[in-house]
Order: sequence, then structure tokens, then C-alpha cells
Amino acid sequence: MQYNDGEVQIDLTNVDKKGLKEYRKRAQLIFQDPYAALSPRMTVRDIIAEPLEVMGLTKTREETDARVREIAEKCRLNLEHLRRFPHAFSGGQRQRISIARALVSNPQFVVADESVAALDVSIQADVLNLLKEIQQEMGLTFLFISHDLSVVAHICDHVAVMYLGRLVETAPTRELFANPRHPYTKALLSAIPSLDPDDPNKAQKLEGEIPSPTNPPPGCKFQTRCPNAIDVCRVEEPKLEHSATGHEVACHRWQELMDDM
Repeated sequence: MQYNDGEVQIDLTNVDKKGLKEYRKRAQLIFQDPYAALSPRMTVRDIIAEPLEVMGLTKTREETDARVREIAEKCRLNLEHLRRFPHAFSGGQRQRISIARALVSNPQFVVADESVAALDVSIQADVLNLLKEIQQEMGLTFLFISHDLSVVAHICDHVAVMYLGRLVETAPTRELFANPRHPYTKALLSAIPSLDPDDPNKAQKLEGEIPSPTNPPPGCKFQTRCPNAIDVCRVEEPKLEHSATGHEVACHRWQELMDDM
């Protein structure tokens, strides 16, 4: 994996401690579980301030406190919250504390790993809207990881679909949801519940053997469950092919299947 920092490209698979420290100033992570991600022995102020102190981004306590108050306000946290401990907060408030901690170092890239999966639906919407506002205000790039397709459609500009650790399709969000190309993507989208009980587009049932991630099958990793698999799928792994609509698809038969529609 490579990270492009302006004119400097960092290979994250072969980086020394100093380079990793510099990278962490520009990249942060929002964890999935807001209950496990915060130390119960630290106040909210100390939790948010920790990245600044560890990375040496501020020189005085006054400077640190000013930055903590600034980012807390952006994340809709009251100043009196900074003196409390995590157990005093709800799940949504804890996740806003986690977001503030990730953003306090002013990163350029943020990984949000299932960051609303542990929250109630009404709280999910509030946190997602907060992330979108902060993204626009701070000019951030988010890598948003989720299994919830409605969340993906709401927050993402570009979507990448993975199966068994392999990228099978990427496209701009609207294009992917309107015109899925890969059989796995089509099955995922067909599983979205419909409010219409007479909706003819029923979920596609995937049959066949679910392969082990530690011992994947040869050829296409989806071939054991794909209804369209042929001999070449079982021996040759497909590469991502680019299409004019901005799609990239890893499927031997995607063009043929599109022509048959």
C-alpha cells in the first residue's frame, strides 16, 4: 500500500519508525465500537488531547487546550463534557468523542471502520451527517468501511466492492447502484429490503460453497457461488477492466452478461 503525500510517496509495507510517525500525523482511524475505543480512566479532554501530546503537535498546555476545545465544538461536544469520563455518555456521544480524537491532529486521510455499525439508526444518521459536514469543512478524504449499503449510498462518492479480500468492482456511487456489473455486486444490491411487498426484484440467493479466506479457490474467488461461472473462471483470476462509465470490474464475463440484459 502506498500513501501519496503531495510529492512524497510512502510505501507503508516498508517504512521505518520515523516515517510511520510522520504518516500517523496525516492519517487517523475512527474505530467501530465507541464503548471499547475510549479509555475509562481518562477524561474526554485527555482522550482528545492524547494525539497532540504523543505526536508533539502542540508546545504548551494552553495551545493543546485551545485545539481540543476547537475540535470538540466542531464535533458538537459541550465544553463541560471535556471534564467527564466516557461512562457518562451515550453511544452516539462516545463516537463523537472518537471522531474528535481522530481529527484533532488535523489529518488529511481518515479510515472510518464500520464507525456507525454499533449505533441506533437515528444516531447513525446524526453521526453520518456530522462526518459529511466535517469532511467538507476540513477537506478530508475518508475511507469508509461498511457492510450497510444504505450508509454507503448516503456518505460515499466512490464505492469499491470486495469479496474474499479481492476488489471485484469499483465505480462512482450513483453509477454502481444504478448499473452494477459484477455478479457479486448485483447479489448484494438485490438484498436491500424493499418497502413494496410486490417488488419483482427479489434477493438473489447465492448457492454453492463459501470458500475459506485462508485457502481461497483458484481462478475467480467468487466462482464457487457465481451462477454465471464457466471453465475459465475456475482457472484464471480476472483482472480489473476499466469501462467508459467509470466502472472497473474483475469478471471474465461482465461484458457478455451486460449485452444479454
